[in-house]
Amino acid sequence: MGDPYLRCVRTAELAALAHAIRIVDDHGDLNHRYQALIDDSQVVLEGNRIRLTQARGLAKRLVVLAKAAGNAMRAQLTRTERDVLDAGLAQADGLIRTADSGA
Repeated sequence: MGDPYLRCVRTAELAALAHAIRIVDDHGDLNHRYQALIDDSQVVLEGNRIRLTQARGLAKRLVVLAKAAGNAMRAQLTRTERDVLDAGLAQADGLIRTADSGA
């Protein structure tokens, strides 16, 4: 697979992750520190390509943000929004597991 610090991924491939971050941004009742994580994530996703390590960092951020937003946010989402959030979390899980397996 190569060095993850040198390997890049197209941000278009991270669409599920980006959409899930947007759902948390739109519906989560988060403090300014979590909001800063969202804002930073959206800036990173504006580029065409990012390092694989950055993508993994975004994945971990999404997990943290979703946990911080909690079940109250999830309860107010429509079925479609929950599906979008779940798809993003699934993509995040895949990126995190890849990192944990040393690939």
